[in-house]
Amino acid sequence: MAKKKRLKIALIGYGAISQTLFDVFRDKKPPIDIVGVLVRPGRARETQKKLGKKVAVVESLKALLKLKPDVVVEAASQQAVRDWGETILKKGFDLMVIATGAYGDPKLWKKHVKAAEKSGARLRLPSGAIAGLDGLLAMRLGTLSKVKYVSIKPPHAWTGTPAETEFDLPAIREPTVIFRGTPADAGRLYPKNANLAVTVALCGAGLDRTEIELVADPTLPPGTNASRLEVVGDSGEINLQRLGRAMPDNPKTGVLTALTMADDLMKMVRSSDW
Repeated sequence: MAKKKRLKIALIGYGAISQTLFDVFRDKKPPIDIVGVLVRPGRARETQKKLGKKVAVVESLKALLKLKPDVVVEAASQQAVRDWGETILKKGFDLMVIATGAYGDPKLWKKHVKAAEKSGARLRLPSGAIAGLDGLLAMRLGTLSKVKYVSIKPPHAWTGTPAETEFDLPAIREPTVIFRGTPADAGRLYPKNANLAVTVALCGAGLDRTEIELVADPTLPPGTNASRLEVVGDSGEINLQRLGRAMPDNPKTGVLTALTMADDLMKMVRSSDW
C-alpha cells in the first residue's frame, strides 16, 4: 500500500496565528509538515531558536519557495499579500490568504485570480473567525437583497486604529458603532481588525453591496470578541451571531481565525486536494 503523501506548508509570518498553527499540528498530528517560515529581516535567528532545526526560517520569498511547499500560508498582513501574492501564484504555488482586506482593492483581486488561473495554482480564502459562509455561498446562487457583517470587539482592541482619534475608547460604556461603511474602506482603515469584512463581500453580494459595521463593546465577556452575519435573499435568511475567544496576546484577532486555517489545511489532506 502506497504511503500517503504529507502536505508541506510554508508560512509567511510568525505571529499569533502561525504559533497557533504549530500548536494545533503538534497536538493533532495530521500528515502536515511546516517546512519553512518567512520572517522580517533580522528576525530569523531569534525565530530559529524558538522553532529548532526542523523548520527552515528564511528572510526572503525566494528562499521560502525553494522549499517547494504545497501551500504557502499568509499569516502576516495585507502588505504581505500585496507584496508577494502575485509572485507566489504566478510560480504555481497554492496560496492561502487570511489578510483578505487587501482584496478590498478589486484590481489586486482580479490580478491574483488571473495569476492563479494562468498557472493552475489555487487561491484559498479560509472563513476566518466567522461562521455561516457556506450558507452565504449557496444563497448567492439565487438573489441576495441584503448582506451585513458586524464585527464586535472590546474598546481596547480598536487602539491604533482611526477609532482611537475619533472616540475616547477607554470612556466607552456601552456598545458603540465606530465605523459604518463599505468592506473596502473597513479593510483599508482597519487592516488588523476587519479583514473578514472583505471575505464576506467576496463570498456574497460583492464589495459594493455589502454593509459593514465595526463596534466597540465594553460589555463583552473578558477576552472575547463577537460578530454578526445578516443575510436576506430569495432562498431565505441567515441571522448568525458568534462569540469567540480572542488571541491572548492579540485582542484584534480571534482564536477561531487560526483554527479555521488549520481546519482547511487538514481538509486538504483528507481530500488529497492539492
